[in-house]
Amino acid sequence: MKSKKKVIVFLLFICSVFTMAAQNIKPDKKILFKVIDGDSLYLHVFQPKIAKKPTAAIVFFFGGGWVGGNPKQFYQQSEYFASRGILAISAEYRVNNVHGTTPFECVEDGKSAIRWVREHAKELNINPNKIIAGGGSAGGHVALSTSIINGFENTKENLAISSVPNAVVAYNPVSDTTKKGYGSEKVVGRETEISPVHQLKKGLPPMLIFHGTKDKTVPFENAKRFNRIANELENDCKLVAIENVGHGFFNGDFFRKGGGNKYFNLTMYDTDIFLKKLGYLKGKPTLSRELIKIACVGDGNTKTQFLQGFLGEKHQVKNFEKEGATLIDGTNFPYAKIDEYKKSIKFNSDIILIMFGANEAHPKWFLDSNRSTKFTDSVRDEFKAEYIKLIKSYKQKNKNAQIYVLTPLLISENKNPQKEFIKEYNNALNSWVIPVVKEIVEEQGIKLIDTNQLINKSFKYTKDGVHLTKKGYKVLAKKIKQEIH
Repeated sequence: MKSKKKVIVFLLFICSVFTMAAQNIKPDKKILFKVIDGDSLYLHVFQPKIAKKPTAAIVFFFGGGWVGGNPKQFYQQSEYFASRGILAISAEYRVNNVHGTTPFECVEDGKSAIRWVREHAKELNINPNKIIAGGGSAGGHVALSTSIINGFENTKENLAISSVPNAVVAYNPVSDTTKKGYGSEKVVGRETEISPVHQLKKGLPPMLIFHGTKDKTVPFENAKRFNRIANELENDCKLVAIENVGHGFFNGDFFRKGGGNKYFNLTMYDTDIFLKKLGYLKGKPTLSRELIKIACVGDGNTKTQFLQGFLGEKHQVKNFEKEGATLIDGTNFPYAKIDEYKKSIKFNSDIILIMFGANEAHPKWFLDSNRSTKFTDSVRDEFKAEYIKLIKSYKQKNKNAQIYVLTPLLISENKNPQKEFIKEYNNALNSWVIPVVKEIVEEQGIKLIDTNQLINKSFKYTKDGVHLTKKGYKVLAKKIKQEIH
């Protein structure tokens, strides 16, 4: 029997990578907006999908401590807002590593970007009175500064055109550049000149700020203090505190691959609502605020998207599978030692679907007395111990995660001529693999999905006794959806 092709875990065929994260997101064009000291700065422009009338425009500034960074950080956000019908831009500005500049030049470039967009409103087909400055971390500081900080204008530009945006959205922004905040060593002797919290005043544009309560880079206290003082001065400022997350939480899967879109969705949803209230957007957000991340963990391949399709936009399904993977050691792919496992931990799922045991039931492994492993007891005990260790690693990452353990499917003898191998393989599954899986579920207080019950008489849905047909995958996906809801 061609064993590697015959011992495939079926669940993982039906999980899929979230389509937006898989896309190679690119701007529609890049526009030169500033040349200074021999350096050229560009706007990375995402055109609105439908734009008959002048639209609002949002200009994002990337983070990086005023030292580095990349406009790609806001490509995913820009693509989303372009899809919602406004012009979206991820702007370049000078940074220390590339241009040898300081935070003061960053502020100047941010103002230049807002001014240029407003000055060229007609050709961009935007409303010059509906320009939003956005950004994260140091880019959030730049966005705040365009609306708050006086001065730092490029005198070669048309200063009759305002560089002040009509609204601001900032994601874990630097709002205090003194020792109480971030970056004081980069503005020595001038700590409050471009410190937004120290320059607050009446009459500012409406502002929306997101900040993680566990931020160790830019203290959450800074955001609370900024919000309090801004509102005491009768400004419209709202702080959205995101519990138990640190710095950079707002990035999506495109820029920070592997982390998922949970907080990207949350921040985009709230930003969307904020802009709609200002009259800059119409309709409802086209993504779900409370995104549920689902990880499919095990051996096997992914070929279809049925589970993602059945669950819809409120879920993000990702695969962390490896064909031929095992929990026992000394095999081709011990799961704890491969990248898929590390990636599955990083994803920090809300729901985890785990299926192992198919490859352990193969005589090649469970009958091999020379298999290289430090475990001294039986293969049954090793399988159980490693399974429990795997489950605990996910619980440690997210104590609130819902974990489902799935039994591997038996091979159907009806459509497979190699009866002797199948009998030996199924005997191992029935005699110790599946019983161990059920023991683990009971002992760990987690949930069992018996795939053999879900897809009874599975041979009806297989091409060769092993591989499910398209109909088979759909049947299993639909039933798993019912199990996890």
